[in-house]
Amino acid sequence: MDDGQELDAAELEHIIGFTGQELHAISVNPQDTNVMLYGIGHVVVLADQTDPHKQDLLRGHDNDITSVSFSATGKLLASGQRQSIHRDGEQIVVWEYESRKPVYRLSGVTGTVTALKFSDDDRFLAAIGEGNMNGNDFAIWDMQNGSVAQYVKCPKAATAMCWGVVTVADNSRRVKTPKYSLYTFHTVKVHAHYLEYDIRTMHYGLKTELLKFPSAGLARTYHDCSLSPTNGELIAGTSVGELVVFNCDSLVYRAALPISTNGVLSLCSCREYIFAGSGDGKLKKLQGNDQYWSVVGEVQLHGRVTSIVPVAASGELVVGTDTAKMYSIGCDDLSVRLMQQSNVSAINGVAFGTRSDHFATVSQDGILRIFDLSDYTVLGFTRGSCAATCLCWTPDDRILTGWEDGAMRIFTATNCEPQGQIPKCHRGKVTCIAVGKEFYFTAGEDGAMRVWNRRNLEFVGQYTEHNKPITGLLVDNVHAHLVHSCSIDRAVVTYDLKTTRRSNYKMHRDGAFTGLAQRVDSEQELLTSTTDGFVLSWDCDVQLPVMALDCGRKMKFSCVAISSSGQFVAVGCEDLCVRIWDIVAMEIVAVCRGHSGIITQLAWSPDEKQLVSVGDDAAVCVWNFYLAGGPPPSTAGSR
Repeated sequence: MDDGQELDAAELEHIIGFTGQELHAISVNPQDTNVMLYGIGHVVVLADQTDPHKQDLLRGHDNDITSVSFSATGKLLASGQRQSIHRDGEQIVVWEYESRKPVYRLSGVTGTVTALKFSDDDRFLAAIGEGNMNGNDFAIWDMQNGSVAQYVKCPKAATAMCWGVVTVADNSRRVKTPKYSLYTFHTVKVHAHYLEYDIRTMHYGLKTELLKFPSAGLARTYHDCSLSPTNGELIAGTSVGELVVFNCDSLVYRAALPISTNGVLSLCSCREYIFAGSGDGKLKKLQGNDQYWSVVGEVQLHGRVTSIVPVAASGELVVGTDTAKMYSIGCDDLSVRLMQQSNVSAINGVAFGTRSDHFATVSQDGILRIFDLSDYTVLGFTRGSCAATCLCWTPDDRILTGWEDGAMRIFTATNCEPQGQIPKCHRGKVTCIAVGKEFYFTAGEDGAMRVWNRRNLEFVGQYTEHNKPITGLLVDNVHAHLVHSCSIDRAVVTYDLKTTRRSNYKMHRDGAFTGLAQRVDSEQELLTSTTDGFVLSWDCDVQLPVMALDCGRKMKFSCVAISSSGQFVAVGCEDLCVRIWDIVAMEIVAVCRGHSGIITQLAWSPDEKQLVSVGDDAAVCVWNFYLAGGPPPSTAGSR
């Protein structure tokens, strides 16, 4: 089957992965306030907050999304990315909301896009880029045709911007034309740019004026800015925790008011208030004007407040923090509701238990989370002191986790309560864990496989057949006394617990092993994924592989998982896709695109209806799989 064609056996049901690391990372549709816009890796996500299963995923970027924005009418949305490693320019994509299709691919700023803003009438889009050594760029595009209306090379980096009020350029003229104002903030200067239509040249021209500071000057790094509720003042937040106030009419600096520690990272205006998000995790509610502002309320959140978006219709704010949490906060009473939470760093492992609606993940920042697939909420959560590297969900509802410090720690599957640990079960990190009837098995970076008593966690024995890190470990489906492992050293080893010796040993000449699974049909062969792009099937009585699956392209396979029926094999591939094979028919039935980084682990639900993949992009992708209960649907279910 052609690898490039649309295959309907699987679709992306949901993606979890908002990290909150970027400023201006969230936007809300002004006309449909239930719809939120944010980026996960290379993917633009439109999420309906009333239905956790309703997501639209827009693909048009080749690097991480750094800034997003809805237009005032909600008809357009824009997304900007980090500097592309594949091409120059076209860092910004403008999408039509109704069709979810790209309208323009824009170039005009250099480097990573740090901010995007539409004018109030949807006519123009402005963006700031990081620029290069010669300075920082910002550009303005005409949304009627996608052309660059203005391109400005700034001597100092522009770090924040916002549109002002649209006015009439000249009331004395019979034909009234709009005059747009745009404010950009630089380290020591603030610019007011006026975009006005010139009848003589039939083009929009840009005039720039400097806002006036005291003679001593004010050198600051500005993170965000907003018009005050009365529109007569411009408010900016600085890296030293100040609220800086300017008069928009006279273009004069008015005041710098210290309001927080660790900087003011995000600002917005809602009703008669200004809301400021700080690096210390506090969201402050301010009221006032000119030089007189007072804090009338505040709330403490978890993590640096990197994004604030007003939802005026409901009197709420959507707030994102750099701990991958997203909150809904009431403007009046500052009531807090956690909307979603996810991972900040690479996810190293995923596993299901006996239930098909719960799964667990472990991540590089040392967090174990248990998710509910019915609404994608977090049921349990715990944090360790170092990176969590692997996990295994036992039949008696315990979660065994491996850690970078060589420990195995055990938690309950209901609320992540600790149940015990083996502090130093390996030199270096634990890479794999498996569960037998009487023993726990751990494998490590040191190439050793060790056996532990399930009842008292005492050491039973070890096997040191590998000389490099072990990447796969499992107990035989039929014979409980046999344990299998594979390693980067290109060896597959079977251990016999009865004889306490190695009973089988196989080598692959061309590539290292990255994952291990076992068929439940046929001859119970072992399946390994390899760095040279194969899924190899190994029979205990034959020295060479008895079957090889490949996708027709030369690429590394990073992990492998087999479904409960044994008919389907999922593989994480170097091109960031998950491929699913029907190993009976020996063909690919699904190519799943959703990740923006290397896929680190896969897990099938026990009912075979869903597959969960995790990666070093901090994303969790949940795939619906349709061949478990019959033939695939006739049309694709996702856009």
